[in-house]
Amino acid sequence: MSENWTVIKLLTWAAPHLQKYGVTTPRLDAELLLANVLSCDRIDLYLNYDRPTSATERAAFKKLLIRRREREPIAYILGEKEFWSLPFMVNSDVLIPRPETEHLVEAAIAIINQHYSAGGTVVDLGTGSGNILLSLAHHFQAHAGLNWLGFDLSPKAVEAASKNARRLKLEQVVFSVADLAAVRPKPDQNWNIILSNPPYIPTAELKKLAGEVRQEPQRALDGGLDGLDYYRILSQRISSLLPDGGFLLVEVGDGQAEKVKALLVEQNPYSLDTVLDLQGIERVVIGRWIKS
Repeated sequence: MSENWTVIKLLTWAAPHLQKYGVTTPRLDAELLLANVLSCDRIDLYLNYDRPTSATERAAFKKLLIRRREREPIAYILGEKEFWSLPFMVNSDVLIPRPETEHLVEAAIAIINQHYSAGGTVVDLGTGSGNILLSLAHHFQAHAGLNWLGFDLSPKAVEAASKNARRLKLEQVVFSVADLAAVRPKPDQNWNIILSNPPYIPTAELKKLAGEVRQEPQRALDGGLDGLDYYRILSQRISSLLPDGGFLLVEVGDGQAEKVKALLVEQNPYSLDTVLDLQGIERVVIGRWIKS
């Protein structure tokens, strides 16, 4: 690259370069990476399209392009992913937040508003980056009576979630290491809502995923032979986790909602509902635990 490479020349070269390696959003990714190197917003790239770039900037940009063309997720390269209009730090220890998971947050907000506006405890099992629980805690910052608990089997995921809590100034959210098969409320606790976006991809389908997705933590993706292993654990344990009238909200994969509902009612008396995503897929299963 010669010394007269401007911002627009770099972008014009980088986008087809990424496309050649199978990156599906080459122009967008090139813009995000160059904006990161230049410490500016994407719009600034076009406001200053004729700005010359230095050799140091070009070298840094090239390193990021190599990472991206090798299909490292853009969120891991940038170290951040937006979710619920909030910036979440992400790394290879946590699943990258997806837009469809915002339906789980929306459903939880509706239930909290209707049933727990005066107070209650909301629990996120398999919290990852903490994006679900922290989005809710941010939304309900004015509700002092709400308690927030997040659990994950991975200490590194808990560390990432705790860092996100500090970044967002939501230190009231408590994250801990715990196994889904063993975690339970303390004797003086009463969990009112349990949220989970568990692994739900069948093991055999993992190798068919896009290269970027395969670089995310396998433990956060692999749902076992039929993708339902974690829902089975939840359905078997729910009677020891929720009080009468408590809610379980889980994200599910395409075509899994009916199977998950069947698992829940097989083990427990439930009032069940589902939430559709923008594609009309049943994305969230809501169960209200009824003991009598």
